[in-house]
Amino acid sequence: MTNIVCLLGSPRKAGNSDLLAERFCAAAEVHGAQTQTHSLRDLRFQGYTEANGHMNEYGPDDDLGPVLADVEGADVLVLATPIYFCNISGLTKLALDRFFAFLVPDYLTAEIPSKLGRDKTLVFVQTQGESKDHYADILEQYAPAFDKLGFTHRYLLRACNVREFGDITRHTEALMEADLLARRIVLGNEA
Repeated sequence: MTNIVCLLGSPRKAGNSDLLAERFCAAAEVHGAQTQTHSLRDLRFQGYTEANGHMNEYGPDDDLGPVLADVEGADVLVLATPIYFCNISGLTKLALDRFFAFLVPDYLTAEIPSKLGRDKTLVFVQTQGESKDHYADILEQYAPAFDKLGFTHRYLLRACNVREFGDITRHTEALMEADLLARRIVLGNEA
């Protein structure tokens, strides 16, 4: 069974990135996947630092630690974010900084630099108010980090021109893409 963990990085509840990620997860469940979703906006956490007094294996001892444990055990990570001020949301970036805890101490030279291994799958859900001419390279910007972390299989699920609440519900192309991608990932070669 495919184990999927979804991190919602929008500060807006039921925003377009939330809805598109939830559509992907629902489609994955139809095909037999187990999903677990965490809304970053509901958690109290901070960025990665080695100088905190209360630390665990995932960095500061806060609400994000158990979420990172779920990510470590997942086959697929769905990372959903709106584009705010030309990049991923601040919540998404803050959580992503904590992924540093997955790297082994000698990650710059290690053959396997991540505790996650080498065969994780990432579904990067990106919604934006602007047209497709903007921000097409966001996932590529983070590629070096995702490479080190072991996300060798990466998929971009992107919806453009979705600004107002619920705009994604009328974006049939993106919704269909979410359904098809979920089927492909969960069923693999059967799809």
